[in-house]
Amino acid sequence: MKIIEIVTHTVHSSCMTQPSCTVCGQSFTVTQGDLTFYDHMSPVFNGVKYAIPPPTRCPQCRLQRRLVFRNHTAIFQRPASPDGQTIFSMHPASAPFPVMRNEDWMKDDWDPCDYGRDYDFHRPFFEQFAELRTVVPQYARVTLRCENCDYCNNLSDNKNCYMVFSMSLSEGCMFCEDTYECKDCLECTKVYNSERCYDCVDCLRCFNLQSSEACENCSESHFLTYCRSCSNCFGCSNLRHQQYCIFNEQKTKAEYEAFLRQFQGTSYQEREAMRSRFQQEALRYSRPHASFHLSENCTGNYLVESRNVVESCLIRQGENLKYCFNLTEHVNDCMDFSLTGRHAELIYESCTCVINVSRLRFCMQCRDGCSDLFYCYGCDACQNCFGCTGMRRKQYCILNKQYTKKEYETLVPKIIDHMRNDGGGGLAMNRSFSTSLTAGSATGSWGEFFPESLSPMPYNRSFAQRYFPLTRSEAQERGFLWEDDDSKEFSNAIDASLLPDGLPEDHTPLVVKSLQSGKPFRITTQEIAKCQELSAPLPRLTYQERMDERAVKLGGTRLFERTCARTGKRILTTYPPEYPYILWEREEYVREFQ
Repeated sequence: MKIIEIVTHTVHSSCMTQPSCTVCGQSFTVTQGDLTFYDHMSPVFNGVKYAIPPPTRCPQCRLQRRLVFRNHTAIFQRPASPDGQTIFSMHPASAPFPVMRNEDWMKDDWDPCDYGRDYDFHRPFFEQFAELRTVVPQYARVTLRCENCDYCNNLSDNKNCYMVFSMSLSEGCMFCEDTYECKDCLECTKVYNSERCYDCVDCLRCFNLQSSEACENCSESHFLTYCRSCSNCFGCSNLRHQQYCIFNEQKTKAEYEAFLRQFQGTSYQEREAMRSRFQQEALRYSRPHASFHLSENCTGNYLVESRNVVESCLIRQGENLKYCFNLTEHVNDCMDFSLTGRHAELIYESCTCVINVSRLRFCMQCRDGCSDLFYCYGCDACQNCFGCTGMRRKQYCILNKQYTKKEYETLVPKIIDHMRNDGGGGLAMNRSFSTSLTAGSATGSWGEFFPESLSPMPYNRSFAQRYFPLTRSEAQERGFLWEDDDSKEFSNAIDASLLPDGLPEDHTPLVVKSLQSGKPFRITTQEIAKCQELSAPLPRLTYQERMDERAVKLGGTRLFERTCARTGKRILTTYPPEYPYILWEREEYVREFQ
């Protein structure tokens, strides 16, 4: 049995220990399979294994710590290094390090090893790493092999996209998130292999589908949920291989077309009224307790083409994973790995690592062929490095200083031994190094992900705020950064409530104040044209508010114990008890609606 299969196989076995989380105080389970995985991931130098210890935080608090570092959908204006010109970046202006344009960062006329330094065994590791990171330039945005995608982030292999995030192999999309192989889509989240879709969530292989959720192979339809292989349907739930249905009632083609002519899709008021009616109608129908597609032996939610995935969410093509989140395209044998994947294996306690990466421990934003890294941040195509940042195509480096293979393998074990007792774990909840080191933490740095104090992101602009929301006072009490609203005043801004109900006749750009927050946002010429192309209304909320609303439909990351409404069996679901859905055990649902 493969080592990670032992981990997933023993999830239901009796636990070895139930420690208390050092953050929330809740007890959590560490199984024998977990310990086996940590042992497998523990590095060996000169014939000696340097054990990775069990985690000190529960899975949810570990996920929150990683997501504090993740900028998922924010774009900032800030000065570029070295010329000071304004650029768009994933790093806020307050980030404590220089930021280069991507094309400048990739050039060979500067060497990140020039910032290298010796390891100081009299100081905590994280303190030394933080000082190094303040001087090493980082790239502005994560965009690999993209064309005309300037106002986007976390992309690879895209073309002609605007304000899209965490997207791959797509073209002509706007205001989308976590989409893959899509074309000409608008306002979509977690949509795959689809074209000309608007306002859709968790849809696969769809065409010209609007305002729908959890659909597959559907086309020319509006307001569907959990439908399969349907076309020309409106306001329907749980249909299979149907057409010309309206709110689950069969109509003739002529009746359907007459109804559709009466629906004004570009009218904001009419679409919102229809959305409200559809949401109420959909509550009459059952839905599966979890969304699994071609997946087996899994727990969690929104798993596609996956196998042996445990307590994980938003996974596509994953195998043998535990406590993982938002990964795609052939990700195998990992624990506590969040975003993004695309051919990744043997990753532990890492975030935003992507494209042909393997054997990473405690890394952030390492990509494009990285392997055998420890505590590295923002590195490309590096191997066998420890505590490095902003590196490209390097190996056998420590704190950005170059070593020989023998020197590296001699020094790293000494650093690990030092980290076990350096008190660096106390940096986790306080941004002041001098204060945090006397905070009474008994843990060392080794085996812990980067402390939250090293995140350059304000908490309310990080991905953590979506899944672990905090107020300003709560965030600051825990030592997180917070960004106060500094929205500019626009004399020409229009209250969203005063926008015309339909689409304007021309493409003149607009500045609008959000219905929800009053924050001003732009509606560009290109966005108006896309709305006209898809017969969709103009938005009334900021792009971030719209994305957050769609994300609510995907649920959270925590599993709740509920009861199947049909069989009475115990089910584990990400839908909290207060959600009004009629939940069926997925297997029961599939038998009924196959």
